[in-house]
Amino acid sequence: MIKVLLVDDEKLALEYLEDIINWEYYGFEIVGITTDAEQALKLFRKHRPHLVISDVRMPTMSGLELVTMIREIDKRVHILFMSGYKNFSYVKQAIRLGIDDYLLKSDVDEESFLQKILGLKEEIQKECAKNQYTTNMILESLFLKNEPEEHYKSILDENEYIRIHKRYYYLILAKNLVPDFIESYLPSTACSDLAYDYEFDSMCARYAPGYDMQMVSAFAVDDKVNLGIFELAGNLISLKEINDRMFQFSRRIIAGLGEKTSCSFSVYYYAKGCSVRQFGRFYEKNKKQLWRRYVTGKPQIAEFSGGLSGENAEAKAPSVSAEQIFNGIKNGDRDAQRRYIERLKIAIEQEDIVTYLWYAKGMLDAVSRFEGSLLGEKSGRRFSMTESSSTYDFRNPKEVASFLEFKMSEIELISGEDSRGSYSEVIQEALNFLQENYKDPELSTNVVAQKVSLSNSWLSTKFKEEVGIGVSDYLNGIRVQKAKKLLDQSEYMIYEVAELTGFTSSQYFSKIFKQFTGLTPNEYKRKG
Repeated sequence: MIKVLLVDDEKLALEYLEDIINWEYYGFEIVGITTDAEQALKLFRKHRPHLVISDVRMPTMSGLELVTMIREIDKRVHILFMSGYKNFSYVKQAIRLGIDDYLLKSDVDEESFLQKILGLKEEIQKECAKNQYTTNMILESLFLKNEPEEHYKSILDENEYIRIHKRYYYLILAKNLVPDFIESYLPSTACSDLAYDYEFDSMCARYAPGYDMQMVSAFAVDDKVNLGIFELAGNLISLKEINDRMFQFSRRIIAGLGEKTSCSFSVYYYAKGCSVRQFGRFYEKNKKQLWRRYVTGKPQIAEFSGGLSGENAEAKAPSVSAEQIFNGIKNGDRDAQRRYIERLKIAIEQEDIVTYLWYAKGMLDAVSRFEGSLLGEKSGRRFSMTESSSTYDFRNPKEVASFLEFKMSEIELISGEDSRGSYSEVIQEALNFLQENYKDPELSTNVVAQKVSLSNSWLSTKFKEEVGIGVSDYLNGIRVQKAKKLLDQSEYMIYEVAELTGFTSSQYFSKIFKQFTGLTPNEYKRKG
């Protein structure tokens, strides 16, 4: 089957393309349909289609820009542009990019379209048969699948066969992301820049000659890691010189990516030289070394020496369990909670990745058990894991520790409402006033202070002392809870919910909603 990706910012145009012919009957498989060019790039990397049919003009990224990036990933892919505009400058640019054709939407009918893509299908099938095996594809397979080189002896000429046995040198680009176990508890904060692997490939090829190296291949190992494969140019040099050269090259790559993308990365280099298949086995055995980036909280450049070096190599998981941590929080054992946080901070300081991951995961699991089930008897405030989570960068281990410390104090505050006695008369009056008037966009600490006959500063101090949070935070909490209920009713638009809950604008509403829930109103609505 010929894999096809359809891209157009107009939904009606996409529907027309999807239905214009019976794709499957004619030997095509549509692997992606999207109105967003960045999503198209992501789909292209995932499915590697043989044919991309794209609009030329799109809002976030033009079809020409999309094709430029796709060509860097795969120069052999076939491109068919479809546009509603008779713009010759677009046609000229498209021709320079080596597209297969440029069709006007107004001229396309079923018969002409079918004739065009069947012609492309014939070309693609011939190329697939001719280029079934390439050196790049073979190197990727040797690394990822540990296939013996002998499998390719019959299909490669002598020089190509020698190349797949050569000693190469390697750069590992590891994206600094939130650890997977945090992603399972909290909304994704992953970098959304989809162009980083294109930039990595491009920089490797461009900068390598400056370090007397040549890029042989580059590909994605998984969605977090990319690999660059290099050979040395010129005369043989010492291991120390190779190591220094690889280190400086890694620095150049990190600096370049910092200028080009919004993501954060660490780079690991391997300067000893070995075949691709040998390195693939070594990587698989020792890839836990990449975990270290989760505890450093910043980009790093390091030699890929394998495993977790130093004391951490023999580190054992702590004996404390998530159940023990949960019971310590549930029973209000402050000493136990303090010990857990302190142990987490020490692990971060010592870059003890095993202990850090163990405690962070255990504490997240324990805290998450209070989600939705813990309700303040007086304030009506319900504990939420995601509330305020968007203000923390979970790629930074210190912020993970701060978040967990904050959430444990929040659980203690809500749990303790029933044991603190009644609110004072003036604070109870303020709470009632906020509950009754939250829809008023003019409602503020000053308005509440006037209502209960206190000064602004005195109300703020007294309110936080008794309730545990400030007036504005309490008011926003009420508004967000009310907004969630309205969003659960599909008939309300976002701007209508903002108005009904007292927010002065839909933009401000979205900002506050995300601070409390970790999601934008649209994301919350889709999730529901």
